[in-house]
Amino acid sequence: MKRSSVSIARNRLRALVTSDRVNCDPAAYEEICRELYGALSKYMELTEDNFQVEINRTQVIITFLGEET
Repeated sequence: MKRSSVSIARNRLRALVTSDRVNCDPAAYEEICRELYGALSKYMELTEDNFQVEINRTQVIITFLGEET
């Protein structure tokens, strides 16, 4: 499934803001997100569009958006 340009832009902006908050290189943040997605997608049905990672100085929050019931 091809990701929309809006989704890609939103994720890049989120990466820049988060990396600034935790004093982390944006490329390192993106790599962390990719590795978390890769690890979790082995055990759960995920898409990059419904997977969101937020990192701050004290915690890592992983959110799954748009889950179907």
